[in-house]
Amino acid sequence: MKIVWKSIAAAASLMLASCGGGGGNAAVSKNFTYGAPLAPTTAEQTAATSAQGAVSSTAGFGSGPTSASASVIAGMADDLASSALGASAIGSAPLAQVPQLRNAMRTAVAADCTVVTANTVTFNNCQQSDSGYTFTLNGTVTATGTPGNGNVTWDIHGGFSGTNQGITVNLNLHQSGTLTVTPTTVVGNSLSEISGSASGNGQSISFGLDTAAVVNLTYNATCVTSGTIEVKRVWSQRPNGATGPQFADVAVKLSWTGCNTVQVEHSM
Repeated sequence: MKIVWKSIAAAASLMLASCGGGGGNAAVSKNFTYGAPLAPTTAEQTAATSAQGAVSSTAGFGSGPTSASASVIAGMADDLASSALGASAIGSAPLAQVPQLRNAMRTAVAADCTVVTANTVTFNNCQQSDSGYTFTLNGTVTATGTPGNGNVTWDIHGGFSGTNQGITVNLNLHQSGTLTVTPTTVVGNSLSEISGSASGNGQSISFGLDTAAVVNLTYNATCVTSGTIEVKRVWSQRPNGATGPQFADVAVKLSWTGCNTVQVEHSM
């Protein structure tokens, strides 16, 4: 496995520089007011393309689970938020870089610790250590019902901890969700919670950042044809003293009106 250690360490450093100083997912239940529909930016179009890939992986998971499709499904909320919210106010917040932990998960899919059965992919204590930090990954992605007509559920836990260049970091990642699949629809929630603390140079910080993708899509063999995905990112614990627009809760709603035809509404 190869992990972007320098980027994660840089994120930890930025966390310390930026601020000086739970049960459930806070994003899934938060309501946002949206502006008028707009054409997607390049980044938002990337999110739409990512969503179509996730739909394809989810629809096919019951008939042929793979570690690669499991990582796409479990990382759906973080991947969509990374693209769709990357240019928003929260995208400029240093803590928003922490979801690079999902890259570590993706590199675990080919490891010996990954077990694939007829309906489940299990990440069994996958570990990677480098530069004083250790990443761990555990959890399952499971299909129930008949192939292409049932539920795909997942519960993934990741951890990242260690000390490098005087900065001690302890982060926890939890990805979970349920998507109900029929031959023409995918409906449900993809959730992610990241929390943790960092300390060094006489400063310390703790935080919690939750992401939710609320999915209600219709698809065919080649593309998503209609429906919406609402991608929301909400602080469950803002860093102490953190203020300003870069620490705002934000969301976007992607709406399909046809194959590869998407409009985007931004939270106000």
